[in-house]
Amino acid sequence: MAGSVKLKDIADALGISVVTVSNALSGKKGVSHDMRNQIIVKAQELGYDKVKSVKPLRSTLTIGVVVAHRYIDVGGSFYWAMYQQVAFAAAKKQNLTMLEIIGTETEQQMELPKMLKEGNIDGLIVIGKMEETFIKKMIGMIKLPVVLMDFFSDALTCDAVMSNNYIGMYKMTRYLLKRGHRDIAYVGEIATDENLCNRYFGYRKGLEEWGISLNPDWVIDDPRLVQRAAEFVLPKVMPTAFVCCNDLTAGIVYDKLISAGYRIPEDVSVVGYDDYLYGHPFAKKLTTYHVDMKEMAQTAVRILLKKIRGDRSYCGVRYLDSFVVERDSVRAIEK
Repeated sequence: MAGSVKLKDIADALGISVVTVSNALSGKKGVSHDMRNQIIVKAQELGYDKVKSVKPLRSTLTIGVVVAHRYIDVGGSFYWAMYQQVAFAAAKKQNLTMLEIIGTETEQQMELPKMLKEGNIDGLIVIGKMEETFIKKMIGMIKLPVVLMDFFSDALTCDAVMSNNYIGMYKMTRYLLKRGHRDIAYVGEIATDENLCNRYFGYRKGLEEWGISLNPDWVIDDPRLVQRAAEFVLPKVMPTAFVCCNDLTAGIVYDKLISAGYRIPEDVSVVGYDDYLYGHPFAKKLTTYHVDMKEMAQTAVRILLKKIRGDRSYCGVRYLDSFVVERDSVRAIEK
């Protein structure tokens, strides 16, 4: 009878151990993708009643990707470029991606993305910070592996892949300090975005390490600036260099300096963060910190695929370090 089928019967039919069968059917790691599928199929053939609801994994998986509308500008946004890297990383492993852009209203009303309602995906990557309650609802409803990219939250038990924001901005500040700059301003958002807050404190670490006191007049903190919705006002007493929270902000600072008659880098130096300034003439000149989107995407896809295939271990947050891209926006100051 079907109800009398034991794990040993499945193991004997395939010529493998009972432990391997048990691990495969319970989703434990240590069993290959192909072997797990063979075990599931054989268990179903024999009528093993505890495997009726388990489906073999397809050789080609579909990774769902969601990103907030406010972050996306096709062809010209950092997160659009990041999604392209995710799609490429998935394709290299013969898997597919499905992108859904989440509107502000959908996020606020906590309406599940269409791809999740229709059940067309095997796992999910969330690119960019969203409302915590919205992500919690998605995780609770879909019961699928989820990996976060470029943000994390202590309230979410999800693996995350991030740029090492604190160390990266520390490197950019130190880059200026080593070139003789001591009067260094910071431009960007601080309080409302954890990534940018960490970059600010990387800047602070650089100054304190060199015994330089923070000048509050040279900390320009305005979240609207990052969203290109605020007017940038130059300090009354000018620094010799500006550290910008990202390349988009560096482009805004550049425009303001040029319109005020300053030359870069002859009069003022400017550095950024991201190594992504789409469609701006300053991009080829800007010294910045390179965010390795390719490595971030490969890491996120690798973690997610392992989880889809049964690995239940929690990796936590992966911080990926990178390097300074030296161009022509910084002048060395002679001591």
